[in-house]
Amino acid sequence: MKIGLIYPSRSRKRTYSSSYPPLQAFFDTNGYVPSFYLPSLSLLTIAACTPPDEEIKLIDERVSPIDFDEPFDIVGISILTEQARRGYEIARRFKERGVFTVLGGIHASVLPEEAKRYCDAVVIGEGETTWPDLLKDFSTRTTKAFYRNSAPVDLARSPVPRYDLIDVHAYPFIPLQTTRGCPLDCSFCTVTKVYGSKYRNKTTDQIMRELEAMLKISINRKIVFNDDNMFLNRAKSYEFLRAIKPLKIKYFAESDISIANDERLLDLLWASGCVTVFIGFESLVPENLDAIQRNQWKRHYLERYAEACEKIHARGIQVIGAFIFGFDHDTRDVFRNTIKFVLDNNILGQFHLMTPFPGTRTRDILIQEKRLPENDDRWDVYSCFDAVYSPKMMTKEELESGLLDAYQTIYSRDAYLRRSRHMIEIFKTLRRSEDRTLAEGQISKTIL
Repeated sequence: MKIGLIYPSRSRKRTYSSSYPPLQAFFDTNGYVPSFYLPSLSLLTIAACTPPDEEIKLIDERVSPIDFDEPFDIVGISILTEQARRGYEIARRFKERGVFTVLGGIHASVLPEEAKRYCDAVVIGEGETTWPDLLKDFSTRTTKAFYRNSAPVDLARSPVPRYDLIDVHAYPFIPLQTTRGCPLDCSFCTVTKVYGSKYRNKTTDQIMRELEAMLKISINRKIVFNDDNMFLNRAKSYEFLRAIKPLKIKYFAESDISIANDERLLDLLWASGCVTVFIGFESLVPENLDAIQRNQWKRHYLERYAEACEKIHARGIQVIGAFIFGFDHDTRDVFRNTIKFVLDNNILGQFHLMTPFPGTRTRDILIQEKRLPENDDRWDVYSCFDAVYSPKMMTKEELESGLLDAYQTIYSRDAYLRRSRHMIEIFKTLRRSEDRTLAEGQISKTIL
């Protein structure tokens, strides 16, 4: 068989007002940040679950066009919500030609009945076990409409992704995942719904095999560990960070703020090559944090946000703080206060508008309060840059304008130079400390 695995572009091209010139360079015409392009790890994993005698072509529509006349037997399309309309269009066009079409990914997993209207089969949730089942059924002409695993995938049995299928020159970073699941269960997030609340780890040997496969094709060795919350299992984190240290890689990681309390972990992160951690701060407003989590976990850390940034920076690791605008307790002051926090703490910022994705408690609440139509399916504007519901404390226009102001300010030349100077001074301090430690070690050896 010939199988096409497709990652669609977004459904709608974005344009920004000329009053925000920095953003014209920051985003491409589809609203992506090209400097952070990542290949689809889901499709690379699905490719690895495909028997080796089948022919596979991986297509990322952001970097190469789709040839709809290509003679595929099966086309699998992975979609996030904002890609849904484009994904449905791709599926429809191949289906009209008689190609067996499959939709998967987070959006199809939370709205499988909707997705099925446009394709032959839907893979719901993780695909390591269901995709091989689908291929077997296809070979015997006994395919089903829906494929759903009966239990969470045992990550220890997940194969090494097919990194050899990607054009490494099209991406500045290559992704690797070490864990799945998240117990925090934030109201705006689908991770717990799709991957479960139980935290699952790959083995250290498994991670090393994946890194080895990645480094064979990745010339620049820029790696993103794109786990949703990477270091919850401390014992396993210590183990694999020690294991990757000799590789001398440089990598980005995603975590919660609690890593700042673990000196041992921070030391291992620095020693193993971590250059940036992405942390979901979400909001600086206590009432917002109270509302998004039932156990108010993030709320308990609010007063330590600044201290946490300082501790992580002290190891030479930059922080990207993720913030969401448009929660119910946000007034127009939220933009000024958040910008000040980001600037004062010399961190990078990722800013999004609160977006009621399908499958989230946030969406259910907004529909119940009649602030979002019950059957709203304008998926092309579920971009995290468009206000798709009625905010409580400001207008939609004020919400979108405040978001753009935050990007313009935080990524201005002055802010960039200030962050750079801050990190350079930290690196100088670390270098002096390392030199002193090395010298002391040499003296000890001489004495002994």
